[in-house]
Amino acid sequence: LENKTRGKLQKQICQVVLDHFEKQYTTELGDAWASVREVLTSPLCWQYAVLLNKFSQCTELETSLCVEGYHPAFQGGLPYLPASFKCYIRRTPGRFPAQKHQAGKLKEYYLLNAASLLPVLALEVKDGEDVLDLCAAPGGKSVAILQCAYP
Repeated sequence: LENKTRGKLQKQICQVVLDHFEKQYTTELGDAWASVREVLTSPLCWQYAVLLNKFSQCTELETSLCVEGYHPAFQGGLPYLPASFKCYIRRTPGRFPAQKHQAGKLKEYYLLNAASLLPVLALEVKDGEDVLDLCAAPGGKSVAILQCAYP
């Protein structure tokens, strides 16, 4: 179902599908389903992650992100999380402003879908390893790979 708001089509949750998911995944996931459902029905909270560029030096950026309500997407407990891999998300919907391309200047951060980071962390990329990304469009995983190891 779609409705028109501010000149753009906006997706709405289909109740029939949600009811089916409710029945199926309550059986499979038990009490955990409530948390999973909340994440799945609130994509604006995870869709726009802010990945800091380790090759750019901007000390105020992390402070600005915290003031805007962002927090680290990945915290302890992960078997592989490079210290240089800094990604932020927030619980409330919204999008951090994108940086415009400026010739000769590195971007301080990249906006991408947080799901793009999961395969990168699973690969545990190290310095000197070769990676061929066959799903590199629009390039979130490729950018994240560069944040894990030096090319």
